[in-house]
Amino acid sequence: MDIQQLYYFMNIVECGCNLSLAAKKIHITQSALSQLIINFEANEELVLFYRKNGRLDSLTPSGEKLYAYAQQITKLHEQMNDMVRKEAAKQKGTIRIGLPSLILRIFFSSFFPKFTLANPDIQIEIIEGGSNQLRKMLFQNDLDYAILIEPTSLDPKAFEEHVIQIDEMTAFVYHDHPLAYKKMLNWEDLEPYPIGTFNESFTTNELVRNKLAEIKSKAKIMFQSSSWDYLVEATQESKIVTILPSPIERTMDKTLFKEIPFKDPIPFNVLLCRPIKATYSEVESKVYESILSYFYQPMI
Repeated sequence: MDIQQLYYFMNIVECGCNLSLAAKKIHITQSALSQLIINFEANEELVLFYRKNGRLDSLTPSGEKLYAYAQQITKLHEQMNDMVRKEAAKQKGTIRIGLPSLILRIFFSSFFPKFTLANPDIQIEIIEGGSNQLRKMLFQNDLDYAILIEPTSLDPKAFEEHVIQIDEMTAFVYHDHPLAYKKMLNWEDLEPYPIGTFNESFTTNELVRNKLAEIKSKAKIMFQSSSWDYLVEATQESKIVTILPSPIERTMDKTLFKEIPFKDPIPFNVLLCRPIKATYSEVESKVYESILSYFYQPMI
């Protein structure tokens, strides 16, 4: 079987040997799938499936072995294709930048369009994800730059970091929440209420957990998501307190939701990170310096 036929074979198995269902899933005819199996078994003199009333029923031991190999081969094939795409992007001068969706929307929504229009020969590929995921990609050399939240846990001998935004975590509640009248919160104020925050792929989650553990709080994180919209809106008609980066306040309906700062806040500092190299290409330097100058421009 070639690689495409291996995918077809795996699809048949994963559809419970139902050729009709498998054919619909991958948009080819049922007869073509059936002929694939018939031809392979005849040519190789190897039975892959048991039959029942003329229909495929289950894998034979030989079929199970082939399926195991097919899983390994198709996974390697996908990894190879991903490697080819990344290497091609490098050769074409594409810069891969990883950053959380929140950071992209709030801090970079105008930067990337302006930069692309001003530098049409430079290709930017934006990779969205949580800070923990992006940190791993930076380690694996799958990103040229990453926008991460402090602490980055990067080796200062191997990676360069620049703070581009200083902020803090705040609490978000619905306007009729019992805490909504407060101007400032102590962490102990949260103990009677369920807590919501980003999921574990985000550094925010780790920072909030560490803070609650540090002060020995009885408050528990009960709601997690990668969507800040959902986490804020989940406070409606409930007693949920959502802890998120303060910049989210810019995106919410202030007539319905209230942001309350903490007396002892968790810092939310945004850093531009890149691997330390002996030399950087002209394109790499251009992108890096443009980001820094965008955030360091003097206030008017």
